[in-house]
Amino acid sequence: MPWTIWKTYGPFVFALLAIEFFVTFTFFMFVPFISLYLTGELGYSLLFAGFILAVRLVSQQGVMLIGGYFGDKYGHKKMMMIGFLCRGVGFAGLGLVETPIALITMAMIGGIGGTFFSPSLKAVLVSNQPKSEHKTLFAYSNISANAGTIIGPLFGTLFSVTQFPLLSVITGLSFALMSFWIFLVPIRSIQSKTKPSLILGLTEIIHNRSFLLVVVALIPFHFIYQQLFLVYPLIGFTLTGSGGWIFTVLTLLVVACQMTVTRLSERLSMIRSIQWGYFAMALGFIPLVFHLHVITVIASLIGIALGVMLIQPTFYSYTVSQAPTERFALYIGFSNLAMAIGGALGNIIGGSLYEYLNSLQLLSIYWVIFAIFAFLPIFLLQRILRTSKSPAN
Repeated sequence: MPWTIWKTYGPFVFALLAIEFFVTFTFFMFVPFISLYLTGELGYSLLFAGFILAVRLVSQQGVMLIGGYFGDKYGHKKMMMIGFLCRGVGFAGLGLVETPIALITMAMIGGIGGTFFSPSLKAVLVSNQPKSEHKTLFAYSNISANAGTIIGPLFGTLFSVTQFPLLSVITGLSFALMSFWIFLVPIRSIQSKTKPSLILGLTEIIHNRSFLLVVVALIPFHFIYQQLFLVYPLIGFTLTGSGGWIFTVLTLLVVACQMTVTRLSERLSMIRSIQWGYFAMALGFIPLVFHLHVITVIASLIGIALGVMLIQPTFYSYTVSQAPTERFALYIGFSNLAMAIGGALGNIIGGSLYEYLNSLQLLSIYWVIFAIFAFLPIFLLQRILRTSKSPAN
């Protein structure tokens, strides 16, 4: 596959996808162990550890619109370099400071770093490529990210909790090296006939009703996806004594099957691809309604993996298709509001709903709710399909 990417798209795209891999590799090498360090070595409560993780999430996803605008206005290469340096400082600092205020500050700096580099990285990946290649490139991006997700935690386990400060410094230096890597990559600036304007861009987005509805339709996807970090590990631990295999199974499925799914869905419209993704997720929950077993859990993971493979590349491809070239990063940043809202609600509601229904021994209702929740966007998207005259249909 690496040679295919190099041969088809050249070293520039290959370098960007390699950066995507190392971003997720380094992230998952470090972030899953933050709560263990805060609660174990520093003696903070699990509530405070969760708050630190929430601060990082919100300071990244919640304001990515601004990061995308800065990328369009001041240059994507510049914002990626600044973003990687910010993340490096923030993540290194989490292992070197101990007071609550200092930890919160470092979590915010790390999150803001992601705000700066993430939309620009996706924008430059497709900015100089034909529109017909956008979905394939985002599919490759999905594979790169999931490969990093698999390998990163394995390297993280080489460090004990007491060595977390060393891990944090290594992580910080790794992001600093990525900033230097971006400096060396010859990124061509996106030419614009007009001066980037945040107000103009937002006005444009607000008047694009179909795009807004598709962003709203992606909120349930991120709500469900967040349960892979909350509910599924608990279920995996209950069934097998370990919850670590859950995310490994899902990411392996994505890495192995993403390009096959992308090829098979080439003739589907944007809306049909997302609808089929949600349909697969909904079907995956049905076996869990009747019996909680390793096999039924894996069946639901297959459904979620199909959803990931059908929905994510299609959604990013659709997002940039709606944006003028000079506002790619702004639109991508705005689209991440679905992740911010869905992820936050998933954290708050998903886990507490599971605990409540499990305490009443009504866990089958939990999976019925999630199946219904996955079906709802299908009808919302069908409404867009009927009423919109957008080329996306």
